[in-house]
Amino acid sequence: MPTVQFSKVLEAPATQVWALVRDFEALATWFPFITHCELKDPVVAAQVGAVRVNTTVEGALIEETLLELSDRDRRIVYAVTKGDVPTLDYQATLTIHEVKADGRAYADWTARFDVAGDPAPVVEWVRTEIFQTCLEELERVARQRLRA
Repeated sequence: MPTVQFSKVLEAPATQVWALVRDFEALATWFPFITHCELKDPVVAAQVGAVRVNTTVEGALIEETLLELSDRDRRIVYAVTKGDVPTLDYQATLTIHEVKADGRAYADWTARFDVAGDPAPVVEWVRTEIFQTCLEELERVARQRLRA
């Protein structure tokens, strides 16, 4: 089972970044491949078991389930449970730490999953096309909201 990890210091306050990440229904705000994100049951937005349905730019639907949400640790854990994705049993953790010297965010994103076939291209795709690209967009959105 491959594990992918990517981390980045974001030029935005950890509190601002965490506010974006913890909003389980706001994925389309900072995930450039998602055009729409909707909770199956909006009442349970910040509760373990919440399910979001993401619509990709190609129109595909990907369903994810919230497994853990910790404001104290600024950590969110979720699993992909349905959808046309190249992974099996995908589970990811995104943690936002505070750089104590200046309050910036240090994002650490990991995922474990299985792949039918050669895992190398999928691992690279998750690391660069998902984690790296999305953290860059998360940084951009957080900085933009600071200026607003």
